[in-house]
Amino acid sequence: MGELAIDQTAIRAAFKASCADAGLLGPREGLQAGDVCDGINDDATLRRYLAARQMDAASALAQFQEATQFHAEKHILRLYDLISVDDYEETRKMYPHWTGRRDRQGQPILMFDLAHWNSSTIAAWQKTRQIPCQTDVSSAAPVNPAMIQRAAIYFDTITRFVLPLCSARTDRPDPATPVTKAVYIVDATSLGIKQAWDVRDVVRDISALLTTCYPETIDKIFVGNAPFYFPKIWAFLKNFIDPVTAEKLVITKSGDVYETLLKGMDHDVIPSQFGGGFQFTTGMLPDLDEGIRQGLQWTDSSKEGLPPGPIKWREDGEGRRAVATGSIDGQQRTEAVAVLRAPV
Repeated sequence: MGELAIDQTAIRAAFKASCADAGLLGPREGLQAGDVCDGINDDATLRRYLAARQMDAASALAQFQEATQFHAEKHILRLYDLISVDDYEETRKMYPHWTGRRDRQGQPILMFDLAHWNSSTIAAWQKTRQIPCQTDVSSAAPVNPAMIQRAAIYFDTITRFVLPLCSARTDRPDPATPVTKAVYIVDATSLGIKQAWDVRDVVRDISALLTTCYPETIDKIFVGNAPFYFPKIWAFLKNFIDPVTAEKLVITKSGDVYETLLKGMDHDVIPSQFGGGFQFTTGMLPDLDEGIRQGLQWTDSSKEGLPPGPIKWREDGEGRRAVATGSIDGQQRTEAVAVLRAPV
């Protein structure tokens, strides 16, 4: 075991050196002064790519280069600061979003109710899918990102803001190890065969995006309240999902879901749809647990909560600060939300 640990340390060092030689660890175009690199090219991110490729440094480097090229060509980092808050929030509702709670390992819990993927939501998603990717990111250009750009901006929030925030908390079993994964909970109560057919493009596109640009960010996907005919639906849908991601699914019926979730998380963080004590509604802003709240010194004590829209970390003279970005009525927002307290 000691030799294995040494080997992995050597592989990580060699991989990081290769990334540096390839110019992947320098400042990224689109970042603003003070923006941190967490979730972009920090050590925790590099470890995710290595893990996704079973410690094959050459393969991990190729994937990291592909993801970096995607972000650059699609101007994701710049659009993160420019996307309208309204467009961001509509996008956030379409995918599993952070409840503000964590499991017993300190991993964020993301929740999604498949009932939200009704005909109008699918039509709206397909409409943004037809928009050409925005290439003009000058301050004078109107901001109207395509679907894949909007999705990447949203998932960047998970890696750039949520995971580093959870990593900063020491009230977890292994506080020295960064939190790099999230737990997904999906309410499949409403899932029907027609809906599964209608969302096939969504499943395919997002699975490809997550596999390429956000590898090893999912710990488990709990599919709760699965109908009795779910095996037939799953036999169809799994053709559109990366096999590694598919292996992370835990499918439960309504009578088993609560006890299954309770093995890894407390009652008060389990959504009430599954018998827990947490009241979740689709699109709600994160309802932060007490540990997260205590880890933040709020800029405005009357607003102790996260605002809508994208949020990023910025280092300044006062330490690491959460800054709300995006744009409102065409004006870019730079709103200081909170300062990250030093671990105690």
